[in-house]
Order: sequence, then structure tokens, then C-alpha cells
Amino acid sequence: METSTTYTLEECINHIGLGKYQWRLISILGFCSMADAVEMMLLAILGPAIICYWPDVTKIQMAALTTGVFAGMMIGAFIFGIIADKYGRRRVIIISAVLNTLFGIFTAMAQNYYSILVARILVGFALSGAAQGSTLMLEYLPSSTRATILIVNELFWSIGSIFEYVMGMVIVPSYGWRLLTALSALPITIVAIFMYFVPESPRYFVASGRPEDAEHILKAIASINKRSLPEGKLHDIHAQEECGSIKHLFHSNYKRTSFLLALMWMIVAMSYYGLVLINTSIMTLSDNEHDTITNTSTITPSQCKMLTNKDYQSLIFTTFGEMFGIPLLLLLLAYFGRRIVCAINFSCASFCFLLFLFISQTKLWIINIITFLARMFISSQFSLMYLYTMEAYPTVIRAMAVGCASSMARIGAMITPFLAQVLIKHTFHGTIAIYMIVTAMAAVCAILLPIETRGRELKQATSDHRSSSIVPVDVAVPSWVAAVDNIASLVHANDDIVNQGYRPLIQEDISDEEA
Repeated sequence: METSTTYTLEECINHIGLGKYQWRLISILGFCSMADAVEMMLLAILGPAIICYWPDVTKIQMAALTTGVFAGMMIGAFIFGIIADKYGRRRVIIISAVLNTLFGIFTAMAQNYYSILVARILVGFALSGAAQGSTLMLEYLPSSTRATILIVNELFWSIGSIFEYVMGMVIVPSYGWRLLTALSALPITIVAIFMYFVPESPRYFVASGRPEDAEHILKAIASINKRSLPEGKLHDIHAQEECGSIKHLFHSNYKRTSFLLALMWMIVAMSYYGLVLINTSIMTLSDNEHDTITNTSTITPSQCKMLTNKDYQSLIFTTFGEMFGIPLLLLLLAYFGRRIVCAINFSCASFCFLLFLFISQTKLWIINIITFLARMFISSQFSLMYLYTMEAYPTVIRAMAVGCASSMARIGAMITPFLAQVLIKHTFHGTIAIYMIVTAMAAVCAILLPIETRGRELKQATSDHRSSSIVPVDVAVPSWVAAVDNIASLVHANDDIVNQGYRPLIQEDISDEEA
């Protein structure tokens, strides 16, 4: 007799729970994050090395090289995001890994500045698809551990960064930047091999109208985890929308969120990569003998200054700040909602930039401590941006939303080399003041976000209005947050909301068409 009982994807994944299958996937995608970090941190090492290798390369050209990588990522993130929603997350990760290896080796073989510029733009384009690894991981995780696993997974990024700095310290002085560039392109190849054995996301299959394929994968996962599927048949009425349609980003339920997140993504990337590049820029401006910074208001450093072992040790030390950002973020999320934590991270990062304004003539170890703290907060925020974006948008546009968010981040990252590598050589205080102001602006944007994703399940479609998306009522909300929430969201008061008293606003309460 055919049963009429049904279950949703969220119910099924929660029922299967966290087990052997997810841990295997976390390991593979964690290594993907490591490989991504290796390529990105290469930017901090490549600049000083290339200026010494090709003395005719100017500071503007060096900044353009870094910007070129982010320009490629901006274009690639948008394209790969659409492809991932239309054709699957797994395919995008494999294609990205293969292309990144090829273009990375092409970089190592470059014969002049312009060929290396083209090569790095292509590397940036290919590398942008790796961000879909987080999307794929999210869609396999049960709701009870989703946030924790995604945040802890960022540890792999920090390990990859440190690994690249260690390789640079060992390889560049003896063998040059070409060997380092070639070796940095190889780890992502391992990701392509392992991803071949990873199935597509069941959420993607349901969203694309293939529930049978989704159920087949869910059965395999349940078997590996030694669990069974829930009683009944998989059914989700909220998944019948076109996948990867950009118009859904501007749906009345999401356009205000999309606008605010675009600004926040630009600023978080600008600040994060700005700190990395400022770190190396300060090293090229420092007096190693006396361990101090030169007069930063009228800096005229020599064109060529290779990073020393002490410089690499400083980079490694400040990168450890990112590792401390992980427990910090978990602690904050245990007590506060996503929006409040965003505001805290950006505010603390802004304060760290403020501290930079008072230490231009002091010991470098003080700068390293402040950079350590700033990277702790901004890295914590970067992790939270991914988590919040993936939670806020439904499955039918989740990969595209992450891709578009990553594209906006690259705009900020494209600006930062001209600040952290060029402008800083002329006005240290002016450059730092820019970072301080924009991070403070991002904190305000965080407060103005119209949706709190803490405690709600992942949606399948933009029209999904299940009541389970409401934040649990036992979440304590300060009265001042309630006031800001209701003022900033620009919602017209109505009897229903007034009579309910305060509860955290959810996206379904807000329609930009009302404003």
C-alpha cells in the first residue's frame, strides 16, 4: 500500500544527521579551502619578488597585477555562480580546480610582466569557482551543526595561508618565485581528483525538478552514516522555481538584503586583503636593523626589497590571528544573532585600524599585535559573511547569491592594492583612515540587515514562507535591538505586528515594494 506520508529535504538531512559521509566531505572541501588560500596568499609574496626580478615593474603595475587576480575572480564568481545553480555545484568545483592548475603553471612560465598579468587574471577567474565548495558543504549538513562546521572549516584556510608562507620562506630565497608559483598550483589538482567521487547536492536535484535523484543520494548517505531515511516519500512543494535566475536576487523579499550584503562583501574583502598587503608593504618600508618603520608621511623606499625570514615569521604570526577568530566567532554566535555579530566584528576591526594611526613610529612588534587582532576580527567576519549569505537565500539561487557576493567582494579587493601597495607609500595615515571609515560603515549596514537567519531552516525557493523560518522565541533580544530593527527595516506598522509585540523581523515581514 502506497504511503501518503512525506518529508522535506531539511527533515531528511536532519534525520540522517552528521556522520561518516559528512566528515569525508568536510575533509575534501577543507582541502579545497587550503588550496584556495595557497593561491591567494601567493599575492603577498609575489609582489616583492617580481619587483626584484623585473626592476622595470612599477608600484602601479604591481598593484595592477594583484587587482587583475581579483578582477578575474569577480567575473568568474558571477559566471560560476549561475552555472552552479543551473548545472550543479560539483561540476563547477571540478572545472575550477582543473583550470586553476593549468593557469597556475602558465604563471610560472611567464616571460614578462604582461604575460604574468594575463596568467594571474585567468588564475583569479578559475579560482572563483572554489567558493562553491562551501555551498555544497552547507547543503549536506544538518541544521544543528551547520554553522559550527562551516565556521570551523575556515581553519583549513588559515592552515593553507601558513603553509604558503612557509613554502615562500624556504623556496623563494634559494629557487625563486617561479618554482613557488608552480608548486602553489598543484594542491588544487588533488581536489579535482577527490571531487570526482563526490555526488551532487540533493538540494540542487530537488530544486531542479529531479527528486528521484536526490532521494537516491540521500539513501546512499544514510547507508554510509548507518541511518535510515524518514518514513514516507521525499516531497518539497517550495522547490518549483527556475534555478539560477538572477531576477530572484531582486525579489521583493531579498532586494534590500542583496544591496546591504553587496556593500558588506566589498568592505570585508577590501579590509581582509588590505591587512595582508599592508603587512608586506610595512615590511618593505621598515628598517630591519632597528626594527622600526620609517617616516611614513614621506616614504621613498627602495624599489627592490625581498622579504626576509623575519618578515615571513611576522606574516605567519599575524595569520594565527585568523585561527583565534574561529573560537571567537563561535562564542559570539552562541549569545548573539548573525547581524549583531557582524556589527561587532566590523566595529572591532575599525577600532584596530584606528590604533594603527597612533603607532607609525613605534616598534614593529606592536604593529604585528594590532594586525593579529585586526585579522582575527575581519577573518571572523569573512566566515560569517559566507554563512549568513548561504542561510539567507533559497536553494534555487543560493550558489548564484554566493557567486554574486563573491563578485562584489572582488570589487573591494580590486581597490585595496592601490591603497595598501601604492597610496600607503605616500600617506600611511590617509590610507589607514580609509579602512577605518569603511569598516565602521559596514557595521552600520549589518544593523540594517532586515533578516536574522539564526535558528531557521534553509529555504528551497523565494516563495517559501514556512513558519519554521521564524527565529525561535526563546532568543533574547535587547530592547534597543528591537527599536533599531523596526526603524531600519522601514516596515509600515500594522495591527498584526503591533499586537504581537516584538519578535525578530524575518524577511517575509518585509517587502521593498511597501517602502
